[in-house]
Amino acid sequence: MWPWEHLAVAYLLYSLMAHSVLGRSPTAAETIAVAVGSQLPDLIDKPLAWTFGITETGYAVGHSIFVAPIVCLAVFAVSVRYDRDPVAAAFSFAYLSHLVTDVLNPIRMGRDPELRVVLWPVASPPAGDHGGFLDHFALYLVRHVNHILSGGLSAEVVFQLGIGLAVVGLWLADGAPVASDCWRLVRSRLE
Repeated sequence: MWPWEHLAVAYLLYSLMAHSVLGRSPTAAETIAVAVGSQLPDLIDKPLAWTFGITETGYAVGHSIFVAPIVCLAVFAVSVRYDRDPVAAAFSFAYLSHLVTDVLNPIRMGRDPELRVVLWPVASPPAGDHGGFLDHFALYLVRHVNHILSGGLSAEVVFQLGIGLAVVGLWLADGAPVASDCWRLVRSRLE
């Protein structure tokens, strides 16, 4: 999945959970934690494989269900010290949503879920060598754009646009956390 897709899914799920469990919108700190948590597995694994060649695929340490509990527990341990449990929960929720969506993502292409993406070091998906980080990114982006352009305004594209608009709408309804906080800070400095 693309970074913005991971972020959209994580924010959507966390916001719905915050409203139903906490009875409020996500805070700015929670929103930042969702953004970081939703990207961290790829920020760890893609450079390890594509830039440094330490792992064979972009699904290794950061995506491992054996490592994820350690990462989440470490974040909670730090949050206890600073009394920020909801922030740690937001991060963990987003981190785990990344793993689940990577497992389920092949369903969009009519394939079975891919459990190997979260089973490192026991198993990993087959490695494909496409060069360095920028080579991989360019290859996948060109494939994605070609897929969109060749299919026209397909149901998949309409669905993705709809989800994107829904998440932006939800974020705005939540008070645009982070952006609104930055705006208030700028406004207070100007007054």
